[in-house]
Amino acid sequence: MQKIGRYHIIRKLGKGGMGAIYKAIIPTINKVVAIKLLDPFESMEMLVGSATLEEIFVSEATTMAAIKHRAVVDVWDYDRDERGRPFFVMEYFANNLGDMIGEDFRLENRSRIIRPDKVIHYGKQLLAGLACLHYHEIVHRDIKPQNLLITDDDQLKICDFGLALAAATAFSGPDTMQIGSPFYAAPEQAKEPDSVDGRADLYSAAVLLYRMLTGLLPGMAQFSLSAVNPLYDEKWDRFFSRALHFNAAHRFQKADDMLAALGSLEVHWQEDFRRSPYSSPPTPERCPLVELRKKPVNIWGGKARSFMGLNDRSQPRTYISNCLEEADHEVIRDRSTGLCWQRSASRYPISHSAAASYIETLNRQRFGKRDNWRLPTVDELLSLLNDIIYHPLDERFDQSKTRLWSADRHGRRDAWHVDMAMAYAGWQDVFSRNFVKAVADSQLPAR
Repeated sequence: MQKIGRYHIIRKLGKGGMGAIYKAIIPTINKVVAIKLLDPFESMEMLVGSATLEEIFVSEATTMAAIKHRAVVDVWDYDRDERGRPFFVMEYFANNLGDMIGEDFRLENRSRIIRPDKVIHYGKQLLAGLACLHYHEIVHRDIKPQNLLITDDDQLKICDFGLALAAATAFSGPDTMQIGSPFYAAPEQAKEPDSVDGRADLYSAAVLLYRMLTGLLPGMAQFSLSAVNPLYDEKWDRFFSRALHFNAAHRFQKADDMLAALGSLEVHWQEDFRRSPYSSPPTPERCPLVELRKKPVNIWGGKARSFMGLNDRSQPRTYISNCLEEADHEVIRDRSTGLCWQRSASRYPISHSAAASYIETLNRQRFGKRDNWRLPTVDELLSLLNDIIYHPLDERFDQSKTRLWSADRHGRRDAWHVDMAMAYAGWQDVFSRNFVKAVADSQLPAR
């Protein structure tokens, strides 16, 4: 197994201009960590110089290590590999907000819309973290969905301080190099990146909040939220008008101020939740019996979406009309598919390999008076979703355990999962942790 220092590498997670990120294991105790290794592109090294890049890299590590806040990723170790390249070790989380909203490198494409209470949940944590950074005179300068990790218990963590402006060395690069990410960076950051303050981060946070609520970037649609959706009133319009102001002097001046304003916003829920404007309406039928794929597959690439009936945001192209009824206090039956489901799920998120043991335990204990439980396929999990965008999973199911493993694989090291709260299918390596919601055929097997 490849190693970086004493750490065993599981896989490479990604690479940027300055370094590469790896998922690794601490030997002996087998704890999973993330490692950032200084491994710049040759063009970056030629532009900036190896000595300066290392100085910036060390500054990133020391900046992160100096901050102790629940919304900032912890740094645990620093060392050099066998080639003398510096690396630092961080806590690892499998999910980032970019993947969860379906944002790809074509930022102009629509992303998945997130229900407003979840947006407020993440927004409050982000602004609390930014308040801590700004208190310590650190400006992140690259707040975007991919730099926000989400923990197993749905907490947000800010990561990637490679562009941070702090009292120590800050990355600036050549005069022609853009600091920050297109659409997310504040206007003043493009002109004078080394002169910005915390208000630049607050602008980026506002772009993120707007995108999660609408699926669009602010510059792509000039409309007020209250004009297009009764969930939002004029207070939301005033919030974004201020938070996204071109002039930093007219924005929220402190993260705490923006946090207080966000906390005061109310969502005016309607009895009939609005359906997604990007989904195909379901065919109104009375409990048609729908046969779903039960046999697990190993599938990846472009053919996977077509095979699983997913659109370009990895959400169902069509929905079925569920006919749910309570078999007992632990089991819900869907007469439209002939399937029985756990009302809840595993007590804790577990690895994909541990999912098989969990299913075996359910069958041995005859959970719900059944012994034919199994891990569901993606198709079966998707059958529980509806196109009510703000409430995709029926409220009779446990709403606190919504990131679920499927029986389907995605290559040798990954497996498919379905996020029932975000209403999409994705994949993670089998060492990641998700909940398990078991499924069974309604007809008990013959004895």
